[in-house]
Order: sequence, then structure tokens, then C-alpha cells
Amino acid sequence: MVSVRKRKVVGVYLAAGSSRRMGTSKTSLELARGVPLGGVALQQALSSELSSVVVVVREGDSLDWLPAAALAQISLGRCHIAVCPDATSGMAHSLCTGIQAAKELGAEGIMILLADQPFVDGAMLYKLTQAFNEHTGEDYIASGDQGQPKPPLIMGPSMWQAAASLKGDVGARSLFRSPMYRGRILEGTELLFMDIDTADRYEEAKKLFADYFMSI
Repeated sequence: MVSVRKRKVVGVYLAAGSSRRMGTSKTSLELARGVPLGGVALQQALSSELSSVVVVVREGDSLDWLPAAALAQISLGRCHIAVCPDATSGMAHSLCTGIQAAKELGAEGIMILLADQPFVDGAMLYKLTQAFNEHTGEDYIASGDQGQPKPPLIMGPSMWQAAASLKGDVGARSLFRSPMYRGRILEGTELLFMDIDTADRYEEAKKLFADYFMSI
């Protein structure tokens, strides 16, 4: 059996959104008693094979939503807080902040995760990192929603400059449509991609949360 080198993948956890549609900060909303939305996927990331995790936040964030696991990993140097001064200008600026921090940590791959996707699980993160290690010729490894690449996803170094150059309230979606890059898509369940961006979606997520995490 040919051994596969484990590459250094750093997570970039985007938690600096303005939550305009919700009308309040999403990260501190509770899915269950004592379980803030913003900390759920972060715990999965910190329990994964990621080398470290950069949490991108906006200026003035109280960080009261961080789980105990994150606080412990901060003290150990595996979890890092990166403040994005331009967070109000859109997601692209948070992405740029995260990419720069991950590069400084010596990343060979950068996994992009969103703080409002609470149903991301460790199994999916493991599949992504394994595929990234096995398929070194690909520019990215992404979760797939009926063939469409979505976070969580891993970008190789060939994409970092272009991703960090994006502006405004856009993610890296346009890059995955470009013929310049090739990658692999690992299909995920519909629930995996549920993001909490409206009050109705939040209420739905609270009902789903307990049953989902009891089943995995």
C-alpha cells in the first residue's frame, strides 16, 4: 500500500458576518440551552484532523459564543482569533483575513467553514482532508450539493491569491466556475448545507438540532 503524506490543513472559520437578515448576531443564538450557534461547527472543526483553526470575527465581538473547547485550544495555540477590520464590507474581506492568517501558520491547504452551518459533522471534514491528501493534483476538494461545490471545502495554494483578492459581499463561488481550477466534489446530505440566515430557519434548526446530534 502506498503511504499518503498528511498535508497541513488549516481551518478558516468565518464568523464575522453582519447577520442583517436575522437582525441580531447569529453566533450567540442558542440552538439548545447553553449551545450557541456559532460554536457548534467550530467544535467539529477542533475535533477534526485540522492542524489548527483560525476564527475570523468582526471588531468588537465579545466572543461569548466560543465553546469551552475553543478556549482550551486557544491557550494551546491550536485555535487562533483573527479580527477582520473590514468585516462590514462583506464576506470576501473576512475570507482574505483568514487566508492571510492561515498562510502565516504554514498551511498547505485551507479549509473554509461557515459559522452558520451547524450541521457540518466530523465525518465530512475527515473525508475532505483525506481526499485532499490523496489527490495532490487538484486545486480544491469541496463538499457538494447536487454537484455544486459548497463549504466546507479545502482550497490548495493555487487558489489563495485569487480568493484573497475578492471584494464585497461574495464568497469564492465564482472561482469554482473558472476553468483555471479543477477539483473534486464530495456529495453531502441536504442538512449539511443548512445555513441559519432567517428567523424561520433558526426555529427549524432548533427543532432539528437535538435529534441530529443524537444520531451521529
